[in-house]
Amino acid sequence: MKEDFDPSLGNNNNEERFVKLEDMFSDSAYYYFDVSEWEGMIEYYLSVLKLDKATKALNFAKNQHPAALQLSLKEAELLSEKNNPSQAILMLKKMEKANPFDAEIPTLMGEIHSRFGQSFKALECYKRGLSKTSQDEDFHLYIQISVECLNLDKPNQSIYWLKKLIEKYPNSNEGLYEIAIVFEGEGLVDQGIGFFNDFLELQPYNHHAWFNLGNLHSVNNSLVNALHAYEYSVISYAEFSSGWFNKGSILARLEKFDKAIEAFEVTLELEGPSAPTYCNIGECYEELEKYELAIENYDKALKHDDQNADAIEGASNCYYLVDKLDESFEYCEKGLKYCPERPGLQHTYGNVCQGLGFFKEAQRAFKKVIKLDPENWEVFLDYSAMLWDNGQLEEAVEVIQSGISLTGKVADLNYRAGAYLYMTGDKIGAFNHWNNAFMESPNQLNQLYDFCEAFRNDQEIKEFFEQF
Repeated sequence: MKEDFDPSLGNNNNEERFVKLEDMFSDSAYYYFDVSEWEGMIEYYLSVLKLDKATKALNFAKNQHPAALQLSLKEAELLSEKNNPSQAILMLKKMEKANPFDAEIPTLMGEIHSRFGQSFKALECYKRGLSKTSQDEDFHLYIQISVECLNLDKPNQSIYWLKKLIEKYPNSNEGLYEIAIVFEGEGLVDQGIGFFNDFLELQPYNHHAWFNLGNLHSVNNSLVNALHAYEYSVISYAEFSSGWFNKGSILARLEKFDKAIEAFEVTLELEGPSAPTYCNIGECYEELEKYELAIENYDKALKHDDQNADAIEGASNCYYLVDKLDESFEYCEKGLKYCPERPGLQHTYGNVCQGLGFFKEAQRAFKKVIKLDPENWEVFLDYSAMLWDNGQLEEAVEVIQSGISLTGKVADLNYRAGAYLYMTGDKIGAFNHWNNAFMESPNQLNQLYDFCEAFRNDQEIKEFFEQF
């Protein structure tokens, strides 16, 4: 066996290092590595769970550097990976007694305890590590402590430690996002909004803080305040693509579709082509009833992600709305291969099948929508109308009344149920439904006449509604 101690190996790349290590494993060579090189190679084997190779490497490393603390830490990690946490902790406790001022030892103990669900012990170890760590190396300990506090169902303690982190590192974007996640996840949104408002008094140009404030306002459904925050995020940093994207999303929710499109287009300029962004633009054009432009953007999304369900559903619906049923049918069939449980796509498919005369397929699709999304009141209108048009009057009444039972007081369903009943001779039932509908939404009365123009001149119907 040859011996080749190579002190210049630190200048070699990782691949060369592992080639030489493999030679050592096969007993065809022997090389020297310094502690940091051994540490890196062992860490790699641990990360890919090649524990046998990690063990072999560790044995070679300890022979070359028997007193190296970093290698002992790697040995403890290896024991943990081999599901022997007790032995790893025992080893680390002995090391901590011999090295009482080393922060890595209690930190690793905390990671092992955390991995095996012992959050209270992990928390104790992390706090001990925090007391020993240097001023510039404590960032992730604050994060880990906050996580263990959450695991112990102590959200206020988690927030306390994250606040300490942000106080020490006010420019830490990670800290701001972490605390926002805790505020949202623990249902402390108002408290989070207060925190970020206070933070922005001191750091008014921190675009990440404005962004997180916008997210919390959005969760609270305070859309105008959310928009204000996102606008300040992009004023603070004009190339902040996430701020532009979320600004566009809020503008769309506020039905300011033209301005939303402008914001999404800035996102594309900053980030490049993106299927979700093209989808959002498509949805805005669809809301503006500019269906050709909507289809154009949905197709752009599909060029980047050919299975994007939002784009497929959007394009199929737009083709249906411009009466291009064959194209819509093609998109529906493609989409349903990937996501058959998507109620919106099934709904469009049902409408298209009805338009093409595929009655049984349409019926199956409408039933599927009701099963997947029973609160979608529009499907009861479409399904019952198809049955009515096919002369299945009793079935149409049953479907519309089941929709009322499932969705509650939706005026559209009660107006339609009344129309069906009146036309089948059940005037008392019709007037009961119309009474409910009119009390709920008197402004929608015209939809009754849109369904049946003859109702407009029916004296009995006129007298009924005049009483209101």
